[in-house]
Amino acid sequence: MTEPTGGHEADTLLGAVERLPAGRTPLPGTDASALLEQVRTAAAALKAEAVEGEAVALRAPNSPQWVVAFLALLASGARPLLLEPGTPDTETARLLRAAGGGRSLVVPGTGELRPALTGPPGEHSGGGSAVLLPTSGSTGASKLVARSEESLLAEGRRYRDGVGLTGEDTLLLPVPLSHAYALGWLFGGLLTGAALRPVPPAALGQIAAELSGGATVVALVPSVARLLATRRLRGAAAGRPPGAAAAPALRLAMVGAGPVDEQLDRAFTEAFGTGLARNYGSTETGAVLAGPAGLEPLCAGAPLPGVECELTGRDGMVPPPGTPGLLSVRVDGEPYAMGDLAVAVPGGLRILGREDRAIRRGGRWVSPLEIEEVLRAHPDVVNVRVGARRGRHQGEDGIVAEVAPAAPGLTPGALREHARRELAPHKVPDEFVLRESLPVNATGKVRAASVYRLTRGAVEAARAYKTSEVLFALHDLGALEPLARGADTALLAGELGCDADALEWLLRTATALGVLTTEAEAPGARVRAGELAAFVALEEHLSRGLVTREELAAVARRGTARRPFDESPPETLDPLVPLYQGAMDGPGARARAALGLRLLRPGPAARTVEVTAGPGRYLERLLTLDPEATGHLVTVGRLSGPLSPAVAAAVEAGRVTVGPRLPAGDADFCVVANAVHGPGPGSALGALLGSLRPGGRLLVDDVFLPPSGPGSELALDWLTHGGTAWPTTGDLIAGLLQEGAEVARHVPLDASPCHLIIAKEAGS
Repeated sequence: MTEPTGGHEADTLLGAVERLPAGRTPLPGTDASALLEQVRTAAAALKAEAVEGEAVALRAPNSPQWVVAFLALLASGARPLLLEPGTPDTETARLLRAAGGGRSLVVPGTGELRPALTGPPGEHSGGGSAVLLPTSGSTGASKLVARSEESLLAEGRRYRDGVGLTGEDTLLLPVPLSHAYALGWLFGGLLTGAALRPVPPAALGQIAAELSGGATVVALVPSVARLLATRRLRGAAAGRPPGAAAAPALRLAMVGAGPVDEQLDRAFTEAFGTGLARNYGSTETGAVLAGPAGLEPLCAGAPLPGVECELTGRDGMVPPPGTPGLLSVRVDGEPYAMGDLAVAVPGGLRILGREDRAIRRGGRWVSPLEIEEVLRAHPDVVNVRVGARRGRHQGEDGIVAEVAPAAPGLTPGALREHARRELAPHKVPDEFVLRESLPVNATGKVRAASVYRLTRGAVEAARAYKTSEVLFALHDLGALEPLARGADTALLAGELGCDADALEWLLRTATALGVLTTEAEAPGARVRAGELAAFVALEEHLSRGLVTREELAAVARRGTARRPFDESPPETLDPLVPLYQGAMDGPGARARAALGLRLLRPGPAARTVEVTAGPGRYLERLLTLDPEATGHLVTVGRLSGPLSPAVAAAVEAGRVTVGPRLPAGDADFCVVANAVHGPGPGSALGALLGSLRPGGRLLVDDVFLPPSGPGSELALDWLTHGGTAWPTTGDLIAGLLQEGAEVARHVPLDASPCHLIIAKEAGS
């Protein structure tokens, strides 16, 4: 039964938990009194650390411990900064700086919460407690939004009074609790005393088990709803009938943070026996619209209690019925411009998309969301982003559809024919651009296209090549080895046979540019001259051949499918292969292989698949350690070079097979070494995971791009002679989540762009 809405309402979330009737169990195995005790103990420990008013980052997977940690932060007066569990340390630090600085709270995986703060304390705000939420970045411009506890409690009441959440419900939350959409549900659940089941979004097996075990309400985003439906319908082919048996108690499955199209609604209904209810809001407002299952596609429902909506034209006037307008809302009396175009339809409002993405053709508005829905229904399409090419005059917008295909072979012509069958002529895109992939945020929503502009740094970039030329000159002179030891000008000039004055000028310039230093050597800062020389020799060759202005322009014009590198005769690569192998298979690479195998902990006679652009260093080490180990090797790229002698011998002995295809489902481990960016099977995450037996592990050992700054130049190598899939660790982790996997370990390596990432099937 719904909790009463009249009378005094609790003014804090912890106060709402205190008011719950006896016997309520908000978290698994924990009644309200036990939860209060855990929170108070943790809050007391945090108060002893003087966190009141400080921004404290909470970056952990969904779990009961997350809920306790969040409640403890609120109770201690801190300002929780809620971050996705895969947020890199650098981004965490940047967001904390934007919030005034602060520490991070370490959340244990199991057991009683024992707060552990890391990092230096930050500023203490005098403005009272607030929850800090980074925007999803779907607009391309991330920022911090502060939500007061009062506004979040009001949103929780909207779920209670408008959606019908009650204390008798079991509420399944497979949406990142750091996301504003999930946070509103969390407040609603704790207000009503519903039994909360917070689980990671990628834990599809655990989510399915909760649904079949009695969950009555589930909060979803489109990507997770689509994965669950696909998983369930595939299971039907194996003898598990879809429908209500998959979720016998489910009465409400609601999707927010993205539109529900006809294809998704139909698939989920077939899989679970219930359609998808709708939810719409923003980070600033929380949920403002909701509606039951059965609404027309892209309809987000009607205003929730305490919310008023208005549509206006650009002239500020209310548009005629059936005409789109800009959506603004008043939430408990506070006005907000939502930035979306919407139109009134039966059941509420149909969201057409962001105002800055809206398309005007003649006198008619065209919804990018509608076009995306139609194109996404094509069987060979993974994802879509539709935008406008602005015309010179109003009403002359062109329509551009960026499409990520499921497999090679999809053509713009086939997409155009599909669109013509399904859309009115004025809605058919003028241009179809095939993309290898489209970036998504934590909820699976495709990010808006970035807009690029020149900066003042362009002038500095025009001179940056001179720094590399200094280093290449020192390499040509044979100076790297003596400079690694330390040498003065006179000594070096004599050893190298150089003019001392000219060499002194060269060395001073290299020092000013940061290539050399005259400071005493810091502990651990020694440079391995041999390893550095191998990289310098490779970069020197690339600067004169593959990574030149001419090659970059040629790839930009013709695309990666017709790169000069791929079309050049094999003999032209002869000088490059040994240079590449020398740089990629140095002591650092061998140390990573040793660390990676320690993390995997292979048992006796393990079977390992290695996908590599190198000599097979993981298999080499594993075969040496275990004479019963077996494996399969897939070499990718034109620079992979010869196999290591140990692997070649194992191939000869039949312990290792070699071939271009990934075996299906029989490997204990799959290792991708320097090959995850593609092209080829190393970037096909679904196929990599499919090569594993149940319980197997995927290890990725590769270089990834930083958010910006030094190291970003590696992207030019990938563009001209490598692959461009999964450029950052965030992209890779998001891709793994989309394939139903979860990250078990992520090990960034100090002073290196390399990362080791271990993934497994969610729930295994």
